[in-house]
Amino acid sequence: MIDCPRVTRSAPAKSLGLLLLCLLPVTLLADPAAVPTQRQLELFSSNCVQCHARPGIGAPLMGNAGDWKSRQAQGEEVMLVNVVEGIRGMPPLGYCSACNEDDFRVLIRLLLPATEQQP
Repeated sequence: MIDCPRVTRSAPAKSLGLLLLCLLPVTLLADPAAVPTQRQLELFSSNCVQCHARPGIGAPLMGNAGDWKSRQAQGEEVMLVNVVEGIRGMPPLGYCSACNEDDFRVLIRLLLPATEQQP
């Protein structure tokens, strides 16, 4: 019998796996053109969740309908401008200098409540 060492995942790998599992319903409900790529999911994990998954710091929490209601009422274009220019405590581009406009649109949709996504 071969003794194989146990493979363990680092905390970031576990977090990314959990995040991807949580996002699965969102990707299934989304327009196929807006389904996030692996790169976009990695951008989301390394940028957006730093603030939008941490209660109490002022950022609207991902998937929280109450946090996103007034923002959604303004429309996706306004949300995109807010991301690009920065708003309140969020810096311009939300720390994602590698993101392009299409990335930001997909990342915004990932933050919205799954049942109320913008078209």
